[in-house]
Amino acid sequence: MRKKIFLFLSIFILWVQQFSFVAAETNNVFKAAYIKNDDLWIKIEESEMRITNGKYVRFPKWSYDGNWIAYISGVKEEFTPLFKGDLWIYNIKTKKHFRISSNINNNFQWAPNQNSLGFQSDNELKMINVKFINQQHKISSGVIEYSWLPDGSGFLTSTKAGESVYSDIVLSKFILKHNNQYEQQHFYTIRVAENDHYYGTSQFKWSYDRNWIAFQLVPTASLSADSNTICVLSNDGASFHKINEMLHYEEWFAWAKSENLLAYIKGINRVSTVNKKLEIIKTYNDSKFSYTPKGYVDRDLTWKTNNQIYVSRSVESDLIEVTKRPLPSIYHINLQTKKQKKITYPIANEGDFYVLSINDGEKILWIRTNRKQAKVLIAGTNGKDQKIWIKNIDLGTLYYEHWNWNEVFSLYQS
Repeated sequence: MRKKIFLFLSIFILWVQQFSFVAAETNNVFKAAYIKNDDLWIKIEESEMRITNGKYVRFPKWSYDGNWIAYISGVKEEFTPLFKGDLWIYNIKTKKHFRISSNINNNFQWAPNQNSLGFQSDNELKMINVKFINQQHKISSGVIEYSWLPDGSGFLTSTKAGESVYSDIVLSKFILKHNNQYEQQHFYTIRVAENDHYYGTSQFKWSYDRNWIAFQLVPTASLSADSNTICVLSNDGASFHKINEMLHYEEWFAWAKSENLLAYIKGINRVSTVNKKLEIIKTYNDSKFSYTPKGYVDRDLTWKTNNQIYVSRSVESDLIEVTKRPLPSIYHINLQTKKQKKITYPIANEGDFYVLSINDGEKILWIRTNRKQAKVLIAGTNGKDQKIWIKNIDLGTLYYEHWNWNEVFSLYQS
């Protein structure tokens, strides 16, 4: 009898170990939502499927648990990006689409820890929870920009204090309470001088310890196409610093993994191949370090570790004949040793953008384009063992040699 029990326990332990191993192997599941021929597609590991048929879809965004995708659809107009459209959400398990609202701009955001979605329409901030899809909750009017608080407890918003372009910019927190009520709290007022022309802000990004918030001050009209001001604000509202000038691309500034280091691509001029340099600031002592060699520009960035960063880098060049404009490769930068190494080598008419550090820093993912179509590649951290993961995705909107890849691609990693 004891032998039978021992044999049973041994088999059970082996079975559990095998199951645990498989679970660990499949823990890092990659899901991509992307646009192909204007329709929404998804790819989970190696399985690919089309989600919409005959729609014009842009800005797919994954929910925090990877079960929902939000997107906007509208009417396609040549050379004009889709800034507003009908907001939809799609459940990948039930395979059902739900129309949320119309006339929604592309700044809709999932909460970081729940299936709630914030969205804007005509400067009104609203919210839904997928459990009650038909119940929209208005948070505030007059909102220029917003972001979820990092713990999902509410929102940080920016508004103007008055109708004048020179009026101050007011940052407020909206803390969600029970029964979808909220408490509004004044957080910080940014003074706007008569020669500032600041209209509003970008979205907000918190440092790893949530002690600092990075965002851009955005001027009016065409001024924002050439220069915006990257700032940091302490989470207690006691310390505010304007750091440098840069373009209004929110993917061009990012916090390090677990230190108060902020990386950003600085430089004025709307042309992405002119005067764009990687700079990193230590918020605890305001020291700045530049890493882009003379004669080059950096056009995308992502952190691997606190001491390592990837950039998309090309030769510096003003606007020349399109076929002669330089396209970038991916470079790895070691901030401690200051060693920089080129790790991807696209052919002459292709360029590498939108690099992401994935799989706990063991791999990288990026988008390669020849200006006509694009594909998603994955490789080791040194750029070796490259493979094409997704073929023929649409291009994001092109603006002075910058493509908006968030418009056509979104990655989820569990």
